[in-house]
Amino acid sequence: MKKCVITYLYGNKEIIREPLVKDDDIEYICVTDDNNIKFGDWKPIYDPMKNIHSLRDKVANVKFNPFKYTDADEILIMDGSYQIKSYLNPLFEEFKDFDIGLKLHTYHFNLREELPYWLNRGLSKTQYINFHKMAEIDKIDLSKVTEYEGSLLLYKNNNYGKSFGDEVLSYMKMLGEGENLIVTNQCPLSYIVYKNHQKDKIYNINQFNYFNRFIHRSNMRWEH
Repeated sequence: MKKCVITYLYGNKEIIREPLVKDDDIEYICVTDDNNIKFGDWKPIYDPMKNIHSLRDKVANVKFNPFKYTDADEILIMDGSYQIKSYLNPLFEEFKDFDIGLKLHTYHFNLREELPYWLNRGLSKTQYINFHKMAEIDKIDLSKVTEYEGSLLLYKNNNYGKSFGDEVLSYMKMLGEGENLIVTNQCPLSYIVYKNHQKDKIYNINQFNYFNRFIHRSNMRWEH
């Protein structure tokens, strides 16, 4: 059973954090548009995605199509704000009987709380309205939709894992504007989990068991 951790670095927007401990049988990959970075334990894969202009869209394409970069049987996607602090084989062992692994949002419990937050992070009023229209058509109450983050994801390299990632990217494209995807990936992710995957086996990732978390591009710990 091959296992892999994938992180990403695009546009010099994050810090590469070396694992404090490392499992010898796990592959560690960083997908990047910078082929001049000095990497330690991370194997760099250069993929500039020159046909995609938005850095957020490049990151989303790594998060939801990690199978492009490894043939591992199980894959952990890890945001650059995390640092591995514990061996990860127990995490993969816990995940083996589940379909997908997701992390609950730290602050917002449902999508109705989370979506307005993105109006200050690039979400347009039109996209905000369209998201609510979509929920009305689907008869979904956003206050009932559990909110997940996109910072940690666990996949199996199978048809389910691939179709799940494709589904998120499809919704991001549908809710985007012009050539760009919608700026938030965790809102469409949470929406489709509620709409289409409630009966699936979802593993809840506990970040505190395996990772230190930092404020983006800093060494300040995030303790929440």
